[in-house]
Amino acid sequence: MGDYELFDITIIGGGTTGLFATYYASMRNMKVKLLESQSQFGGKVMQFFPEKLIYDVGGYPDILGEDLVEQMISQANRHQPVMLTNRWIETIEKESDHFILYTSNGERHATKAILLATGSGTFHTKTPDNWDTLPFPEFRKRVATNLMNQDKYHNKNVVITANNKVGMGWALHLKETAKSVTIVNPDPKFHQVKEEDLNRLLNSSVQVYLESNITDIDVKENQLQSVAIHKKEQETITVKTDELLTYNGLELQATPLDNWDVATYKGRISVEGDMATNTPGIFAAGDIVQYEGKTNLIASGYSEAITAINKAHLFIDPRATEQLYSTVLYR
Repeated sequence: MGDYELFDITIIGGGTTGLFATYYASMRNMKVKLLESQSQFGGKVMQFFPEKLIYDVGGYPDILGEDLVEQMISQANRHQPVMLTNRWIETIEKESDHFILYTSNGERHATKAILLATGSGTFHTKTPDNWDTLPFPEFRKRVATNLMNQDKYHNKNVVITANNKVGMGWALHLKETAKSVTIVNPDPKFHQVKEEDLNRLLNSSVQVYLESNITDIDVKENQLQSVAIHKKEQETITVKTDELLTYNGLELQATPLDNWDVATYKGRISVEGDMATNTPGIFAAGDIVQYEGKTNLIASGYSEAITAINKAHLFIDPRATEQLYSTVLYR
């Protein structure tokens, strides 16, 4: 959906800050587009702690990360803005009265103003070294790399291939609801783990394979049937599998702020109270920004998004009211 249809504001980054900014801008009756580089919205919450309870978001004594993301996507969609995934912005060019955003897949997106809610970039999950040699490449593209949609693991045979504390944490979490959990680690040990957590794993119902690799997968009618596991110097075994997850560390694809002509200091965008960058018409909010007293909290991103959107609204329409209450807008 890349074309020269002109939007009031385009938000780059679909984490919690970007999702809330999308809702707030559309609530202000702006024409809004949200572009997310990953295949899912939710940012760090989606990727790193969907299964954990969050306690510092207003209005919720506690809420699961997955539930928060789902609520925010629903809120962002209230006024049906354009929300696109798998869009990596390579460059931004300034025209006379608008910007053109160029994506890595050749699309062009036109907008009067921009809000950067990118965080430090996109984290890509590493897979085992032999991953690309396995069959069913289209299926492998869909293998989960986070614990969103946890209900699908209930009473299922789950296999996790991971070499670190994240995969181990998934195994310990899922063992309570899954029919069975198996974790396959290509390395001799799990990395970055506490001894007490390792002992919990080894004394649990989770089947643990060290120095092992998944060497084959069987998929029928798009449904995983089993995986073959080969342990070093031992025979290959076949394990009935309904769901497969993988996590072998992360690679950061840094936000290309230099290509966007946005000034940074130590990898972050310095802003004042108006959340404006050095480029007129480009604003920023969330973990990518820095200012005196900055906190990297979900709730902080909400407040920064409100300020950035209101200032962007004034940038494209100086007659706009800088602040409006939702009780007035929706009465």
